[in-house]
Amino acid sequence: MTTAMLNPSERIGALFAPKSVVVIGASSNPERVAGRPLAFLREWGFPGSLAVVNPKRNTVLGYQSYPSVSAVPFVPELAVICVPADLVLSALEECAASGVSAAVVFASGFSEIVGGCSDENSIHALSLNSGLAVCGPNCLGSISVEDRMAATFSTVLTEVPLISGDVALVTQSGALGIYLYAEASRRGMGFSRWVSTGNETVLSLSDYLEWLVYDERTRVICLYVEGIRDGVGFRRALALAREAGKPVIALKGGHSDSGALNVESHTGAIAGDATVFSGVLAESGAYDVEDMNELLEVSSLVRLGPRFSPRSGVAVATTSGGGGILAADWLSRTGLRFASLAKETVAEIEAVIPEFGRAGNPVDFTGNLMNDPNMIRVSVEALAGDSDVAAVVVFVGVGGETAERVVDVLLATSIPKGKTISVVWIGASESVRRRLGEGGVPLFADIRSCIRALALLWPKGFAQSACSEGLGLSGISDKQGVVLEYRVKEKLAKWGLPIPKGSIFSFAHAEDLMLGSACSYAVKGQATGISHKATEGLVKLGCDPSEIENVVKEMGESAAARGLEIECFLVEEMVPSGIELLITLRDDPTFGWVMLVGVGGSEVEFFSEVISRPCPLSLADATEILVSLKLPRGLGTLQPPEGSDALSHASNLLVEVAGITQDISSDIVELELNPVIVTSCQAVIVDAVAFLRSDAQEGKIA
Repeated sequence: MTTAMLNPSERIGALFAPKSVVVIGASSNPERVAGRPLAFLREWGFPGSLAVVNPKRNTVLGYQSYPSVSAVPFVPELAVICVPADLVLSALEECAASGVSAAVVFASGFSEIVGGCSDENSIHALSLNSGLAVCGPNCLGSISVEDRMAATFSTVLTEVPLISGDVALVTQSGALGIYLYAEASRRGMGFSRWVSTGNETVLSLSDYLEWLVYDERTRVICLYVEGIRDGVGFRRALALAREAGKPVIALKGGHSDSGALNVESHTGAIAGDATVFSGVLAESGAYDVEDMNELLEVSSLVRLGPRFSPRSGVAVATTSGGGGILAADWLSRTGLRFASLAKETVAEIEAVIPEFGRAGNPVDFTGNLMNDPNMIRVSVEALAGDSDVAAVVVFVGVGGETAERVVDVLLATSIPKGKTISVVWIGASESVRRRLGEGGVPLFADIRSCIRALALLWPKGFAQSACSEGLGLSGISDKQGVVLEYRVKEKLAKWGLPIPKGSIFSFAHAEDLMLGSACSYAVKGQATGISHKATEGLVKLGCDPSEIENVVKEMGESAAARGLEIECFLVEEMVPSGIELLITLRDDPTFGWVMLVGVGGSEVEFFSEVISRPCPLSLADATEILVSLKLPRGLGTLQPPEGSDALSHASNLLVEVAGITQDISSDIVELELNPVIVTSCQAVIVDAVAFLRSDAQEGKIA
């Protein structure tokens, strides 16, 4: 029996909550890979129908063994396939013919290795024709504790308690993912769903993410990502998660430059795949974390659904003055602030802490906490009730019986809806970690990780706006793969983007140059194949009108002596100094056109921070990028209110530049604008260069 032309992703639910399971190739030895899934299902008390297929045995671990799936007296919803790679396709074909909805394939030896089994194309075709949802191959399977379902062979499950939760984890690394599962369990955290995607021959990470958006048991979705195969599908799933109010937290592995560009560009030197991926996450409000601990810590915090106001602050209560100092340091580094406490709040706290303590923010309980742990409850409830406080951080480090009493108090503390309490506990025991985790209190090992997690959740709060459109980019060619500045600027002018007033002329007719009324000019030689003119001596700034002819002559003679082919010279009016930005449009192979923004100028590589977003941009996106950009001292500010005018000009320009991507020729891979000079009066594109794809460098952009 077959089900024609069904979408396999519609059957993902059978991987987590099947009513019946068949284990194909099951071993009678529960210590072997092929024996563990059946043993887990039995030990966990799987409530549905369970069958075994192994033609070599009559029984396996007490279950009757059938010679084939078709011989099983019921139609299994899920098949757990424990056979070698060369037998997987035939097993899947039998499952499809029998009407099985989903299958987990553990076997490795496919496309992940050189010369591996070549059946993945056939598996994909089989799935599309039958609707069979396939997890893997080369995966660790799926887990759903509440459904008592463990389609996996990891021994980690024998070492940790079974805890159900409302956080899901989709992982592209089975081993790392199961370590996260184990660590979460030790912290008293449970997962609603857990799945290892393997080679993603049929179901991709994006498919699982989209399915989890509609899963009633899942409140927060965690991802471990090494690569995205379907950029459009991934962005769609992230957008759906945002609409549904389900936070997504992602840890990206493989933070290396993509190497996709065969041309030299400033941005290519400092921004790889990870930067683009971070921009895609930011577009949808997803959280981009740095390590495994942060993934779990942020999920424990965000699942509580705090609603922080961008104008609110953080309150800290500690048993150590040093803890308050460290908290102040990290609040400053992350852009958060200590809340300003009302007099009534301070008075409430003063009534319960020792006279030698401190009732301001940060609150210092001192070591007297050991004598009266209840002062935590009173103080924290007073802090959380203050109108300027959005989050309360409690810093402790006690042990023994006192630790258990402190946990009792923390679990009994009442926090208003929309606010949160986080605990930083140095040297927390296993009991403390487990009890706080089970009680839903976020626990952190150090102040840095706690404040960083809070900073990730703090809103930016800007208004939305539509983005503009552009014109076509065409008729540009360069055999070296570099589209020179003067040609790019001709197109920028047609798009209506701001560039300096200027003229183009040849070396032979320098005396015919017509200048405007400006007092100072920039002279730039346009040499074939040269993207960085200043390093080749092809830029002279601040030229008096009377000296331009001599500058051109000297620049031309110097270039000729070094074998550089100058097409023409570009003379432009100097733009007043201001904040220098780098704005790059890049056609990313996964996500399409993205914008990258950083500090610009001739020393751009020294300021390596680059922020990325997919195109087009809303005004809110553009403003958030610029406000988040860390400008070195002395460059000026884009922070309101002092830099509000400059911020407005720069934000509008980002929106306009992002809007031209729909009309840029398919032969262009990157457009770099550097520097873009921003002042309180204007934002002007001072220099620009474009790069052709490697396969288009000998042709023209149609």
